[in-house]
Amino acid sequence: MVHRGYARAAAFVAIAAASVILAAYGGPSTTHASAAKGPVRISLWESHSPGGPPGKSMVALVNLFNRTHRGIQVELTVTKASHKLLGAFAAGDAPVLAEVSHYDAAFITAHAIKSWNPYLSGAGGMSAVERGAIFPVTWTNGQVNGQHWRLQANVKVSQLSYNIGLFRKAGISSPPATWAQLAADVAILHKRLPAVVPLAWKDSSAHILPPFLSNGGTLFAPGSHEKKANFVTPAAVETFTFFRRLYANHQMIFAHGSEIRADFAAGKLAIADGTSAGYQKLLDAVAGRFQIGVIPFPAGSTGHTANLAQGLGFVLVAHHTPAQYRAAATFVQWWFSAQPQAYWGSRSGYPPESKLALSAMPSGYLRRYPGISVAVRILESPYTVARPVATAYKEVQGSLDAAFFNAVTGKASVMSALRSLETQANAYLSGSSAL
Repeated sequence: MVHRGYARAAAFVAIAAASVILAAYGGPSTTHASAAKGPVRISLWESHSPGGPPGKSMVALVNLFNRTHRGIQVELTVTKASHKLLGAFAAGDAPVLAEVSHYDAAFITAHAIKSWNPYLSGAGGMSAVERGAIFPVTWTNGQVNGQHWRLQANVKVSQLSYNIGLFRKAGISSPPATWAQLAADVAILHKRLPAVVPLAWKDSSAHILPPFLSNGGTLFAPGSHEKKANFVTPAAVETFTFFRRLYANHQMIFAHGSEIRADFAAGKLAIADGTSAGYQKLLDAVAGRFQIGVIPFPAGSTGHTANLAQGLGFVLVAHHTPAQYRAAATFVQWWFSAQPQAYWGSRSGYPPESKLALSAMPSGYLRRYPGISVAVRILESPYTVARPVATAYKEVQGSLDAAFFNAVTGKASVMSALRSLETQANAYLSGSSAL
């Protein structure tokens, strides 16, 4: 897939998407309250930067919701809700609705959030069509024991972007479909284009776990009820060894987002590891100077690719009124409907979360923006799983990042790194190691 004509397409999308959604929601509503009694007010803490496409899109959609739902007023505050919510809850100063990251169990354990289930089922809840249209991995992201504690406000997945011109210059006619083909391609790039870095990778769990899963790995030991890790396995050895060889052969570097974007835009990097949320930033950095291809992570030894869905999610904060919870549910149901998701998916840099939005998006958008198109394909895949939400998994991921980096760079052997990782991960997951 190829990106072309970015500036012209962006202008088209801005006009078309706005027209679509405003036309679809042109009339007011008096849901849950009459104008005479005044609207039900719900505070929403959201974490997107106000100056970027996601923040601007969120503001536009909240404003549109308020104009078309006169009985409800959503009051938006931009803040790092994931970090501040528990403190605000303890102080009695928490919002009704907040966008938080993963690790829902910390909020559940503190009794700081409520299940969405009573407000999204039954009369006035989501219809079967609306529910069925949400990508399964999006719907289950934040679900614990059948209860929906967090509903995705945005979703992102890992993917690879590549410089099509450099591929052609090196004589590579198509992007890799397997990890073995990726290894062969970076070897060719290294040999034929010595001034170019073949591959830049992020040493973080969201970019380590997908290849591990594609090689047959599992996030937890089977039957452990998420109390044991599963890293001393052939899948982990295969994954760590693969990247160790690339690094040892000077075919791969570790880097972070801003460094990757700068080198990629300068033509110094052939393949950039990133996320669907970072795709827009990559486009901005390249600014149309060359064509960008985008592909899912390659298939592993299982024969299929794999991925990890992550992102912020809406939570209902405890100790508010039933009317406020119903109003919050109305907003979230609206958020997942076709036109708001079409607007979000074509303006924010994130893919839509509902299949209903795909036909409502501006004509040709997904073809012109392969980063979003590939993300949609990844979300549709049965091999894309939700990021773990266990209380201690944040610490497990930190240990994974360190073990991967040490093994790949040769600071430790693969097996010693994996054994140490599993010991530490099990201590966290079992609760025997204090957090």
